[in-house]
Amino acid sequence: LNNYKIFYEVAKCKNITKASEILNISQPAVTKHIKNLEDQLGNPLFIRTKKGVILNEYGEKIFLNVKQALNLLNESEKEISEYKKIDKGTIKIGISTTLARRYLIKHIKNFHEKYPNIVINIYTDPTKDLIKELKNGTIDLIISKFPQNKDLDLEYITLGRTKYIFTCNKNYINLTNKKINIKDIVNYPILLQKSPSNSRDVIEKYLKENNLHIEPKMNIASSSLLVDFIELGYGIGFVTKLYIEKELETKKLYEIKVTPDTSEIDYGIILLKNNILPSHCKKFIEYLKPNK
Repeated sequence: LNNYKIFYEVAKCKNITKASEILNISQPAVTKHIKNLEDQLGNPLFIRTKKGVILNEYGEKIFLNVKQALNLLNESEKEISEYKKIDKGTIKIGISTTLARRYLIKHIKNFHEKYPNIVINIYTDPTKDLIKELKNGTIDLIISKFPQNKDLDLEYITLGRTKYIFTCNKNYINLTNKKINIKDIVNYPILLQKSPSNSRDVIEKYLKENNLHIEPKMNIASSSLLVDFIELGYGIGFVTKLYIEKELETKKLYEIKVTPDTSEIDYGIILLKNNILPSHCKKFIEYLKPNK
């Protein structure tokens, strides 16, 4: 690359002495680099004249390509330099639609107000697909509940804790006055998110640990729709507490506390281990952390 840069400068100046002054290296060093390049290519590139040097046929052919390549490198360096300023770039985030609506959107609003020139792209594919996209570089990071079995190729940054809970509308409010044994809950109409989903994996594991089986009244594709059907009174749902904090606060939904209790889970950012992220992505991650 250094040989090509020196070749380019000599070709522009048409004089080795002038090129050496611009490059701030000695004239013999410039001559040596040109000779190295000519030896490497197996052809002379310049015609030597009394006034200096001019490109020959081979030199003319290679000059245009070298010019384009060096311009592209300069543009790339400039772009990376802009990224370091944090005020430009694109952040590609993989996240579930519900988590985006219930958690991320308020953080993006504040971040966007502070850094309006950073573009944020949201990908809402299933978690398994998002992990594949993270590994092949399509996205920069995932925001998700952490799976029960963590992938050793990934890094996990915890943003908070939540839990899966049984919840209902006022039709079943009599179940919210005290803790209910899970064996009694399964006799009611139960609404679950369909498989494959983290929610379904968790409830099936929980039921298996308690020697129980449920035939759901409804299997619903998304957790957002699941919450809607619970609000309408179709039955008792099993959902992530983080997703329904507003509904619990406004008494649209109520938590049914059960024994044995469901375990807490972490949620946060999933990254590809040892991947070097641009500065604006790192800034966004720092912005999301609770102790920012």
